[in-house]
Amino acid sequence: MKAVIITTGDPAGCGPFITFNAIDTLRKLPLEFFVIGDKTLAESIPAYHRVKQRITFIDAATPGINRLKKGFASRLSGYASLCYLDTALKMMQKNSIARLVTAPLSKEAVQMLKPGFTGHTEYLADHFSTTRVAMMMVSHTLKVILFTRHCPLREVSHYITEKSLCDTFSLAYQSLVKTFKIKKPRIAVTGVNPHAGINTFLGKEEKIISAAVKKFSSFVHGPYPADTLFIKNGTPAYDCVICCYHDQGMIPFKLLAFKEGVNVTLGLPIIRTSPDHGVAYDIMRKNKKPFFTSMVKAIQHAATLSL
Repeated sequence: MKAVIITTGDPAGCGPFITFNAIDTLRKLPLEFFVIGDKTLAESIPAYHRVKQRITFIDAATPGINRLKKGFASRLSGYASLCYLDTALKMMQKNSIARLVTAPLSKEAVQMLKPGFTGHTEYLADHFSTTRVAMMMVSHTLKVILFTRHCPLREVSHYITEKSLCDTFSLAYQSLVKTFKIKKPRIAVTGVNPHAGINTFLGKEEKIISAAVKKFSSFVHGPYPADTLFIKNGTPAYDCVICCYHDQGMIPFKLLAFKEGVNVTLGLPIIRTSPDHGVAYDIMRKNKKPFFTSMVKAIQHAATLSL
């Protein structure tokens, strides 16, 4: 039976709720669930009581967790989030578990105690001493890699180098073959500038991209204008689209697959997935129930993707 470790994310956000409701949905799958969080918070969620006999729950027993204010970033929520993640990584090493699902955490909350923290992807890359990682958003019809992630838009051009592009092309191809079992992947890459296609309004960025594409021309194509690439008849021709900056990929992806989207980290020695959304503080403040379909898909992908 495959083992999956799940961190419940920011305890002031949607993480605990979507975790236990997703497991409840998937309780019949032949999976061994290890869940890390705070038991005192879990016990307030009805789905936890439906699955508690089905999971192994690791109680972080975070000091002062009862003082947590739902829907707000705090040092306490950031501390708990990071403790859950660090506990998961220790468990994975100790028990040789290679599948990790992370519920959303708040970068703002974690930065209150760990300045410079930029997210799960970079934290995991540092933990595993991996220099080449990528953030791939996955749905049943679409795979999108964000070439640059959480950097200001004015800095995107700085990161567009031929070497870094070639590294990403190579990682994307290897991951599509190994992790997703696609025999002959076809990859598209976007331009940066408005309407910047192969021969239209080429800026310096497109010239660099074109030079990198030529080295992988058997399976990488572009640069293509991002404003037309995601039109229905565009993306089916490709197994993956590499977008040059965060919102260039996330806006169309969330429009097309928000409630089922999954973030898969490429380049790690483990399978790591997460929902494609954040902590949903606004929903938690209103005491509303967030959707958990993306968390269901994240667990399913963690269980089925190939190591």
